[in-house]
Amino acid sequence: PKISKEELKEIIGEFDKLIVRSATKVTSEIIECGKNLKLIGRAGAGVDNIDIEAATRHGIIVMNTPGGNTVSAAEHACGMLMAAARMIPQATAELKAGLWNKKKFTGIELEGKTISIIGLGKIGREVASRMQAFGMKTIAYDPMIPDEYAAHLHIELLPLHENFSRADVITIHSSLNESTRNLISNETFALMKDGVIIVNCARGGIVNEADLADAIASGKVAAAALDVFESEPVNPDNPLLKLERVIVTPHIAASTNEAQQKVAVQIAEQIVDWKQKGKLEGAVNASAVELAQAPGVSAYLMLAEKLGSTLAQITPLEAHTMTIRTSGEYLQKFSEVIAAAALKGFLDVRQSSDTNYINVFTMAAEMGITLEQKFEKENPDYTNLIRVELENGTKKRMIGGTVFGDKAIRIVMIDQFLVEFKPEGNIIIYNNIDKPGVIANVTQHLLQHNLNVAYVALSRDEDKLLAMTAIVVDSKVESSLLDEIKLVDGVSEAAVVSI
Repeated sequence: PKISKEELKEIIGEFDKLIVRSATKVTSEIIECGKNLKLIGRAGAGVDNIDIEAATRHGIIVMNTPGGNTVSAAEHACGMLMAAARMIPQATAELKAGLWNKKKFTGIELEGKTISIIGLGKIGREVASRMQAFGMKTIAYDPMIPDEYAAHLHIELLPLHENFSRADVITIHSSLNESTRNLISNETFALMKDGVIIVNCARGGIVNEADLADAIASGKVAAAALDVFESEPVNPDNPLLKLERVIVTPHIAASTNEAQQKVAVQIAEQIVDWKQKGKLEGAVNASAVELAQAPGVSAYLMLAEKLGSTLAQITPLEAHTMTIRTSGEYLQKFSEVIAAAALKGFLDVRQSSDTNYINVFTMAAEMGITLEQKFEKENPDYTNLIRVELENGTKKRMIGGTVFGDKAIRIVMIDQFLVEFKPEGNIIIYNNIDKPGVIANVTQHLLQHNLNVAYVALSRDEDKLLAMTAIVVDSKVESSLLDEIKLVDGVSEAAVVSI
């Protein structure tokens, strides 16, 4: 537990799993040194001490235990609120110093007051139920929670600005991200009632500490209770530490014997389940991997990978935009993992780094590829269809495929051509002017190279001017043969696909 950053960097390459609490910072440096890392487990809810982007880029699963410390964190938040409302720590300190000053510590009752809960996850909901027992009216903001679900918990969901304007107490229970950083600041203090109480036992950085200090000094905020800070350990010169109406604790909301044991056991059990059953309970960056384990989807993922790989091999385009279109109700909920599979197939051809369903989105972004995902309820020709499109601003290529039955994977279209073939082995794909003799001349070259033809698929456009042919052969296609095919009269472009 006392290992230094440098010591961890030296040994982490030997391990494929790493479990940390909050003190260990799993930086991009450590992740770079973890050549064999497959999973990072956080015994606790917050993962801001882990560079998730770097982990994702390297295909490492990041897993946390969001429920293990729920009760402890909720109880601490409630305790902080009550302590702030009644000035319990301040009164304790004065009494221990030999002072008896009852009038100074006149507090407020919580019954009948309105508490706003920003973030209605597990901890936020536990806080709501406890403060309802104190007779508080509960309102909340959480864009991910349906109104009906909140109503079932006797919580009124409101827009953010209404939460700020109506609340007597505001307690934070959301994660820290770009949308929540400095959420509580001068701008939002202006919306709040005079004398509001602020509680933050979630993440430092959500409350702008300098603005909060000013708001308390001016009387806008009556009191604040903070367990977390933007920089931890907190700087002794932080102005909030000098204000009597601020009570603080050193990030201990989840620090109970029960919670520490729960999260330790929980992360261990989650890793065992991942290793033995492939389950990804608590994974924060692996939604595509979870979807990939659903029954019946494996054939479509194989298809999507083959579509991406084929598209990468038949076109020299440096992609600016890739669009993955899925059609059919069954495929709707798998759009993300299908996109991951198509990207994986494409990137496996285009670059040499190891790819998986976790890191492909980051890799594509680093290559300058904008990804778009689109869904249509049905296609007139196929029950379920996947199409992958590639654009570079001036030219577009498209390939589509489906699965017949349970496992019969087929490519069924390339650009404007309806051409059906099984995407396996070595495949010569060429475009040509639709005229007699082209295929005969191409197969003559195959004969000269002693290549046996396993399957031929032909198609032509609606105007019968252009054609496309896919020829599946039994052996590897040499570059010299491909050059010869490109010189055949009428052939406009040709490529070899190996799948």
